[in-house]
Amino acid sequence: MPDEPNPDARRIVLIGMRGSGKSTVGRALAARLGRPFVDVDELIAELAGRSADEVLARDGEPAFRALEERALRLAAQRAVAVVATGGGSVLHADAFASLARGARVAWLDATPELLLQRATARPRPPLTNLPPQEEIRALMSRRAPMYRAAADIVIQVGPPGSPDPILALLSALQWEADP
Repeated sequence: MPDEPNPDARRIVLIGMRGSGKSTVGRALAARLGRPFVDVDELIAELAGRSADEVLARDGEPAFRALEERALRLAAQRAVAVVATGGGSVLHADAFASLARGARVAWLDATPELLLQRATARPRPPLTNLPPQEEIRALMSRRAPMYRAAADIVIQVGPPGSPDPILALLSALQWEADP
């Protein structure tokens, strides 16, 4: 989905499943690079006047996705930023393409087991009627090809003690910027 890779891109977009660490990694990466941090879930909260989780729980997924699309378009207006998207951001083809255009897109890829562990630690409204582990696998099955197609960089995310995804991402960005 992204245009030709641009190592001088001023916007870095993080994609991946809910719980893959996009917000945590994004904040730390933005601080390391001296760039503003934009969290799509926070933009949704600003638009709705309540948290993204509350919108999802109270108004349902269609209302949440409509706000998510608007938030992606707002994030795309930021030329210089590290952007943490929502797990379903890749479902909005046009809005996501606008955000990814001229940016470096990094997929934070985590195992279903790690995502389940993190989901248990921080419960969020379900997206399906499936049990959590089955929901994660079903969503990953649908979204992984979209993440793969959109990503310029893939970073494997592991449990505590695994290689630092921020350092891996900085290394990948540096390597791609070298002539």
